[in-house]
Amino acid sequence: MKYVLENEYVLAEITELGATLTKFIDKKSGVDIVLGFESDEEYLKYNGNNIGASIGRNANRIGNAKFVLNGKEYQLSVNNNMNQLHGGGVNGFAYKMWKTESVKDDEVVFSYFSKDGEEGFPGNLTAKVTYKLDGRNLTFSYEGESDEDTILNMTNHSYFTLGDDTIKEDYLHVTSNLYAPVDEYSLTLDEVLETDGTPFDFNEFRLLNDNLSKLENGIDNNYVWEKMGDKLMAEFKNGRLQLNVYSDLPDMHVYTSQHLGGQHGKYGLTYYPFQAICLECQYFPNGINYGEKYLLPILRKGEKMSHYIRYELLNLED
Repeated sequence: MKYVLENEYVLAEITELGATLTKFIDKKSGVDIVLGFESDEEYLKYNGNNIGASIGRNANRIGNAKFVLNGKEYQLSVNNNMNQLHGGGVNGFAYKMWKTESVKDDEVVFSYFSKDGEEGFPGNLTAKVTYKLDGRNLTFSYEGESDEDTILNMTNHSYFTLGDDTIKEDYLHVTSNLYAPVDEYSLTLDEVLETDGTPFDFNEFRLLNDNLSKLENGIDNNYVWEKMGDKLMAEFKNGRLQLNVYSDLPDMHVYTSQHLGGQHGKYGLTYYPFQAICLECQYFPNGINYGEKYLLPILRKGEKMSHYIRYELLNLED
C-alpha cells in the first residue's frame, strides 16, 4: 500500500514495504529528488542498495557482525564481507512489510514488530516510523521500545538527486569539520580526523566534483558531531533546488553512491554511480564496539527511544 502526502509545495509518496520514501517531488519544478522503483516487486528484486528505506535495527556496519552488551556477546547475521550492514541482508527492516498504524492528510505512521533474536539482535522490539509533511519540510522520525536491552540505530536511506545527470555538478555543505576514516571493507574506524585540507572538507559549499576528483573511491564516511539536539547537518544544492537536512541524531554518514549501477528505476531510468547522494543521520557506525567515547544507540528495557531527520526542500527560484 502506498500513501501520498501533498501540499502546495511538495509531494511525498511512501510505501509500507520497508516504510520506504518512494517519491519526494518539488511541485514547482516537477523534480523528484529521490531515486526509487515503481512497485514493491521491483524494490524486492532490485533494491540491494536499500534505496529510500527505513533502515534497522542498526544503520551502517557492525564489525565482525558482533557486539557486547551487558557483558554478553551477540553474534549477528553476516551480509557484508565479515560484517553486518544495515540490519542484515534481505531480512533487515528495509525488506519487511510494515503495518500502517494511522493516516492523516499530512502524516502516515507505520509499525514493525521485530522478534527477539531476529538477525541476532536481543529483545522483542516494537518500532514505529512516522513521515510528516509541514510546508516544505518532510520529517522522518522513529521510535522503539524493547522488552530487553538492545541497540536501535535507524535512519532513512534515501538517495537524493536534484535532477542533474550527476551529483558531481552539485554543491554540498556539511556543518562538521570532523570525519571518520574507513577500512578496505568500508567499516568505520575508531578514529576521528579533521576535514581541513582533505577531500572530505565541505565546511562551506563546494562543488562535489572538486572533492570527488581527488578520491579514488568516492565518499562513504561518517561525519562527526557527537551531540544530540536539533541541528543543520547538511545542505545540498544546484542552481534551482536546495535540500537542507536537520536531525537530533549525533552523526551523519555521507555516501556518494559510487557502487550504484544497473538498477532499472522509476521513470524508465537506469541508475549509475554518482547519480545521487545519501545523507544518513545516525549514531557513530560500529560505535557499540568502540565504547563510551561515542554516544551509543542502546535502548534499555522498557524505555523508549526516538529520533528524527527533517528534510527541507527549497525551490531557489521562489
